[in-house]
Amino acid sequence: MIYSEEKSTGLAVPLIAILLAITGIIAVLVGAGGHSSAGARVWVPQAQQQEAGQ
Repeated sequence: MIYSEEKSTGLAVPLIAILLAITGIIAVLVGAGGHSSAGARVWVPQAQQQEAGQ
């Protein structure tokens, strides 16, 4: 029987796709870096001070 050899692309195609995805994520994070500081504020209630006479 004659078997056809499967051509393997190796790691080149998946590696390039992963690198492009990582580069895109980093670009989005750097681009949104100036805008994220206003949205990251968290409200923390202040503790009430007790009066010294009580």
